[in-house]
Amino acid sequence: MVVIVYGYEGSGPGHWQRWLQQELRGRDVPVCFPDLPDPSAPQKDIWVAELARLVEESPSPVTLVAHSLGCWAVDHLIHERGTRNIDAALLVAPPSPFLIFEAVESFLPPPRDKQAWAPIAARSLLVGSDDDDFTSPEELAEIAAQLGIELHRLQGAGHINTASGYGAWPFALEWVLKQRRF
Repeated sequence: MVVIVYGYEGSGPGHWQRWLQQELRGRDVPVCFPDLPDPSAPQKDIWVAELARLVEESPSPVTLVAHSLGCWAVDHLIHERGTRNIDAALLVAPPSPFLIFEAVESFLPPPRDKQAWAPIAARSLLVGSDDDDFTSPEELAEIAAQLGIELHRLQGAGHINTASGYGAWPFALEWVLKQRRF
């Protein structure tokens, strides 16, 4: 199963995560896009508990697809609960681990536990942009190294969201379909 994890304030209509959900459904790929509680006032422990429940209850290994703050929810999940029943993760546009923003402080600092990520590191990918307002290119490289996963850097893609033109995003669909373990 593919579990899509949005970030702060969710991923509204037109966002690539919504598009991905529809594309996967159209291909009969099991997909879950949970409505995590209070996307405008997210709490790490609540989001991680909900993601842990979904992973544990999934009849097949889970591929996680996270955007922005959702990346840190996934990171906390893996740090706290390990990778049992998680097969891969696509982390897109994580915010700076040093972000100063009260609404998301329960997620910071993210653990970035390379040992916890090791079982799925070869099947995971971090995608970021060279001009993201929420993360510098240097931070992206450091995050990927800390997690022990590959970094795919886009040019001029901003925060890789609707505002930067990411509605349909074939790259995400192709990456998910290559996993083929759901």
